[in-house]
Amino acid sequence: MRVGEDPRPGSLDPIEIASRDEIAALQTKRLMATLKHAYEKVPAYRQKFDKAGIHPREFKRLEDLRKFPFTSKADLRENYPFGLFAVPREKIA
Repeated sequence: MRVGEDPRPGSLDPIEIASRDEIAALQTKRLMATLKHAYEKVPAYRQKFDKAGIHPREFKRLEDLRKFPFTSKADLRENYPFGLFAVPREKIA
């Protein structure tokens, strides 16, 4: 919001006045899409999820995130750079 703008609810972005439940639903939806994209497009994440025995479709609520493996610095080093690409190398400018 800029100085001098009307701070009434009609002028705010909907997320700024969302309830906790609405924010949690949005976070869940976006995180679900991110996990699915990572699994489908990034070989390193697919391997990591498969090794942990977890699939993005098992993510239903924010609490489910604890089932997914963390990415460590070692994971990033071992897969850098090509194992972390979400698009084919030919498509990278």
